[in-house]
Amino acid sequence: MKRNIFVFIAFFLILANLTGCSNFSSSQKVRAPKNKTIPIKGAYKVEYADDYKDDGLVGRSFVFKEDEFWDGVDRFIGINYKIKIVDMSEYLLNGYKIKNIDKGKEVQVVSVISNGNFLYDFIKINEELIMLVYNKKVYRLKKTNDEYDMSSWRRNINIFSFKKNSSNKDAAIFIGLRSKNEGKYSYKTYYIGVSNGEIKEMYLADNIFLPRKNGFWKIDIEDSQIKVNNISKGQEKVVNRKEAAFSLKSTSKFNSYIDFVGNDYIAIEEGDGIIGRLKIVPVDNPMQQTGISITDLLGESFRKRFDEQRDSILKELKGEEVNKDLKYENIGVLRRNGFYSLKGRINYKSGDFFSYLDFDTGFFPPSNMVMYDTLCIPMKDIKDKIPQAIDAYTSPNKDIAVIVLPKSIEFYRIKNQKLSEKIGEIKIAKEDKIIMLEWAVGNYSEVWRDNFIKNNSVEVININKN
Repeated sequence: MKRNIFVFIAFFLILANLTGCSNFSSSQKVRAPKNKTIPIKGAYKVEYADDYKDDGLVGRSFVFKEDEFWDGVDRFIGINYKIKIVDMSEYLLNGYKIKNIDKGKEVQVVSVISNGNFLYDFIKINEELIMLVYNKKVYRLKKTNDEYDMSSWRRNINIFSFKKNSSNKDAAIFIGLRSKNEGKYSYKTYYIGVSNGEIKEMYLADNIFLPRKNGFWKIDIEDSQIKVNNISKGQEKVVNRKEAAFSLKSTSKFNSYIDFVGNDYIAIEEGDGIIGRLKIVPVDNPMQQTGISITDLLGESFRKRFDEQRDSILKELKGEEVNKDLKYENIGVLRRNGFYSLKGRINYKSGDFFSYLDFDTGFFPPSNMVMYDTLCIPMKDIKDKIPQAIDAYTSPNKDIAVIVLPKSIEFYRIKNQKLSEKIGEIKIAKEDKIIMLEWAVGNYSEVWRDNFIKNNSVEVININKN
């Protein structure tokens, strides 16, 4: 009997030891070892962007290290990498509305996160090639080095360490609104301060208050003259004027209004009561009489596709086209179902009447026009929850949603990629239109707030959560 008990105990100890080994092996598959191998390592340079003219990202280097990450502008520490395996075609189509022919090809999507703060998603094709989808453009990055010493850059770039329960959950939103009253247009900007998923404060000021890479600018229009003022210090050299102020006068008695404001460009519509034309002008030089052409904006490769679209429409159009010489400049910005695209316009005469037809080119604006344009919740899901929703924006941190309804702008938390609690609301008129929406997160949000209050006569807005 004693012998049997001894054998049983010995067997149990052996089994426990084997089980312990098994558990250790299993845990090693889940936990990253101390000297972990990160999914993307080294320096990668942006070689080109698919079907797009070179912009600010082309030529930039991204550096991936175990504990830090550099995006060519800012250095982030406290870095973690998360990996998911996806079908590349479905990922690009469902997430970014980008068609890809490599159906069935499985790839790694590597998310770069700084102490819980999402930064970028990269598609890993192989060890030498990765892709970045940014503002609905596909950028290809080629590896240049296995190791990269960032110490020489530390005086020239910003270093961000997002701390939990502090500024990483702070955000600032600028919403530029155009209103129409008795045939006259007016403009105003809302500042919305968000912290840890709650709207803490809201201010309102006249005119459009535009944050740019080189400072803050005020934009307004009076008597059909667009006025742009650089209010940041030390920027006079950029515009070569003492007071950094401009006005845009039409070549004839046109009535103009602003339809969109981005980082480097303003989209306007001008008309003389008979013909209405679209025009995109630089913020730095709104005086120029000729608008930016579609090829100057996106590149010469887009000319053929643009012509084909126009020709197809003209075949069905019952009328004679007017202003043919301005066809490449007769363009504007369209906002639909949660993203921006460029639109074209054809002016024509039918009998004794002048009219126009706008068409969606399907071309996305460049990054120096729209810096961030990613919707982290499908528009279908948003409309399922809020059937009256006509447009939506989501924050770079993927935690706040701005939902546009016919007579209000509503703010919601995002949890698990779904709309959660409503945290605020702005009442608007049916004719009001958002012509600018810009985000700041982390440390930048406080800078935006201070500049908005300092440079405007602001009205404090009560936060309405009903």
